Amino acid sequence: MKFLVDQPLAGLAKWLRLCGLDAAVINFSARKDLPLPAPGTYLITRQAGFRHSQRDDLLVLAANDPEDQVAEVFRRLKLSHRDLAPLSRCGECNDLLVPVPREGALGLVPDHVYHTQAKFFQCPRCRRLYWPGSHPARIIAKIQEAINKKCS
Repeated sequence: MKFLVDQPLAGLAKWLRLCGLDAAVINFSARKDLPLPAPGTYLITRQAGFRHSQRDDLLVLAANDPEDQVAEVFRRLKLSHRDLAPLSRCGECNDLLVPVPREGALGLVPDHVYHTQAKFFQCPRCRRLYWPGSHPARIIAKIQEAINKKCS
């Protein structure tokens, strides 16, 4: 599943990436025509002008907050935790993260992180390093909250 997210919803795109979903940001308003439908690809916007479109692949969201938008996407597409691979993508670049040997992180992360973490992952595009510190637990909790919201 792939998402093309309107530029004003870049915060939503980042959350979709954190959920492990492929989410690219594009500028709908700069395009005379939306991208052609593609299997497994959804376009996401909040622009009211698209509300009357007859396209099944276009989601015009009502929610303002990115976390509420995630819940709305989950609800409308009937996504569950089985559809997600949390923290498997770079939140900035959207590329899949690759494991890095612990020694490969030496000098690239703060000393205390290197000495307290055993696993590291890196984005092959931007080279950003990730590790399972306190942020992932909070992100996973927010994702679970979005899944729970979609059910209510």
